[in-house]
Amino acid sequence: MDFAEVLACMALVGALVSIWSGVLIAKDLQKRGYPAKPIMVRWMIFRYMAEYRRVTRQETGEVGPLHQRCATACGITALLAVSAILARILA
Repeated sequence: MDFAEVLACMALVGALVSIWSGVLIAKDLQKRGYPAKPIMVRWMIFRYMAEYRRVTRQETGEVGPLHQRCATACGITALLAVSAILARILA
């Protein structure tokens, strides 16, 4: 297993964490009365994240913890995926 494959596996784990966080955000939005569907997270994750951020900020004055978890996972996943591609090309 070379370095590019390790980075790709880490990106896959990050993607799974991102999707799981998105599902939790959708479930939380459903509890609050927003018509969110956890099955649609793959296509609407950024919309749900924005709505979750708006709703939690209105209720508590702060952004909810799931937003930061999902945003961080998305960013790290993107970074790892690009790194894996570059490692494969440059190797």
